[in-house]
Amino acid sequence: MSLRARNLQTRFESRRRQLLPRFYQGTPDHCLVVGRFCEWHPTFDEDRVPEEPKEIRRVRAEFLLQLALISAQIPGDDWIVGQRVRYLLEARDDTTALRVARECAGTRWWCDALRGMALHARGDFFGADSSYATALERMPSARRCHWMNVSPLLDGDYAKTIRRMPCGAREAAVARVWFMADPLLMIPGNERRTEHFSRVVHTYMQEDATNTYGLRWAGDLGEMIVRFGWVEKWTQEPSASMYPGVAPSVTGHERRPGFHFFMLQRPPDDLGLVADSLWDIRQFPPREQYAPRYARSFSPLDAQVARFRRGDSTMIVAAYDVGEDTLFRRRRFTAALIATSEEAKIPAVRAIVDAPTRQVVTLMSPWKSQLVGVELLARDSAGAARWRAGFNEIPLDDNRISLSDILFVDGAMLPGTLEEAIPITHAGTVFRRDRKVGLFWELYGRAPADSALPISLTITPIEGGLLGKAARALRIGQKPTPLNIRWQENGSAGVLSARAVSLDLSLVPKGRYAVKLEIGSAEVAKAAKVIEVR
Repeated sequence: MSLRARNLQTRFESRRRQLLPRFYQGTPDHCLVVGRFCEWHPTFDEDRVPEEPKEIRRVRAEFLLQLALISAQIPGDDWIVGQRVRYLLEARDDTTALRVARECAGTRWWCDALRGMALHARGDFFGADSSYATALERMPSARRCHWMNVSPLLDGDYAKTIRRMPCGAREAAVARVWFMADPLLMIPGNERRTEHFSRVVHTYMQEDATNTYGLRWAGDLGEMIVRFGWVEKWTQEPSASMYPGVAPSVTGHERRPGFHFFMLQRPPDDLGLVADSLWDIRQFPPREQYAPRYARSFSPLDAQVARFRRGDSTMIVAAYDVGEDTLFRRRRFTAALIATSEEAKIPAVRAIVDAPTRQVVTLMSPWKSQLVGVELLARDSAGAARWRAGFNEIPLDDNRISLSDILFVDGAMLPGTLEEAIPITHAGTVFRRDRKVGLFWELYGRAPADSALPISLTITPIEGGLLGKAARALRIGQKPTPLNIRWQENGSAGVLSARAVSLDLSLVPKGRYAVKLEIGSAEVAKAAKVIEVR
């Protein structure tokens, strides 16, 4: 009976190849060679690729019906139930796919994985995460180790490091990789992780089955699926051979556009060193790609974020302005401020539905080290934008001076409290030279009553571009000179004390600057932020 099911699957794929729509996508302008395949990411609109013909849908429906009848007679067959879930998802019937996965009577971990795959396809990433976690607990240790090998998705030497790690050490390292690779923190569950596990499941489904290419299964096919996802559309090009009987060339089209959500380097051990610049979402050529169904575009977001201690909690303030963004200024979107950690099962989230194009958002969260994100998601799936960075905890020792983050504010009047500063928070980190800005911060702790508290504000130009660096190396360009301002204050200001100074940006040339605030002498408290002056 199982042999009959396999023959039916071979017959369907053979019939599919005969019915594939013809489509010529041109000559690749670049080619990532993976074994026998050229992975090419064309720039034309995905809608140009023809949809699947009705005849293929009809033949697949007949095949699925026959497969269901066979499965009823041998319900514990892992291969049959796997093919049912695979082709149901291919037919966009995730409801039936999930029912089949839940009724699975085969190997327990395999049934858990199928359920995870169906939930992922439905967009329930939290549920998929849970199902895959159960599958990992139940599967053999050697297979679990294989699932934890994410080296094909990573760049540079860190890929080799992961590949050579013992399985136990690999799991801890990979947990940090997945934590950083989650596309949107506002969406429950880690969808990039569940996408990866779904791709691994898909490779198992194809290992012992006929594929649409009509080729022998090999590692290159598995690597293509793991790195770029499974094919969602198939087309054929007529054979250029002058000899009759030569099969046409079959092309598989993954979902597009895809984005690169992994960090460009090994995730820092110190969460405070995680910066938004460590991601290149639009990496090209891509090492791997993932195309979320809820966003047809992904872009970086300019946001200003600062944290302030409130007892054993942290008040996070974030501001953005997308009034000039052609995508968001014309659409309804949700904005979210998120704070989370690797240990947190549920992140702290403040979401604003139908958010304005300019907004200041606040969030109370635990005071410990966290990854903080500011995210926008268009309601019509047109696109998403995000900013994220890691922050170390603000010290809670009242017997020493500690410092909040720097918060830039607009307007001529300087705020005296955080409540006054929040409404006038500058949206983003880009400033105009013809405007004065304020710097607001808070001091925590207490210094001796008779002490003087030294304060230093340094504004250092950030060298930009290879040409500028080369000119200075050849001594034909001037080295940027930092601007430093120093003063002293009474050290006995109290446990929580607000401060603000005005900064005239017309005094500095256009460019990027690192603004650093240092307070104290023996034990210096520091805060810094990078801004751009235009």
